[in-house]
Amino acid sequence: MKRLQLFDSFTYNLVLENKKKKDKKWLKKAIKNPGALHKSLGVPEDEKIPLDKINSKVEELEKAAEGDKKLDKKEAKLLRRLTLAKTMKKFKKGKKDKKED
Repeated sequence: MKRLQLFDSFTYNLVLENKKKKDKKWLKKAIKNPGALHKSLGVPEDEKIPLDKINSKVEELEKAAEGDKKLDKKEAKLLRRLTLAKTMKKFKKGKKDKKED
């Protein structure tokens, strides 16, 4: 029984280590086409996309999808990219706030 417990704890530790390694690269995998949002919004890649522009475009797309209407594939993809961009801006902002404290 002791051997079985040792094996279980060993495999559990291996699973935890693998999970930690995978978690480090989740953000890189989330962005499949870097620069695509810049291109679709007409913002040069060396500049940051203003949050106002993101919010206005999201509102525009959400209004287009109101009621029984649906977005086409391109618009739906753009909406997902905009949502991810908003999330990423909050994510970076949170890191800076933690460093300042």
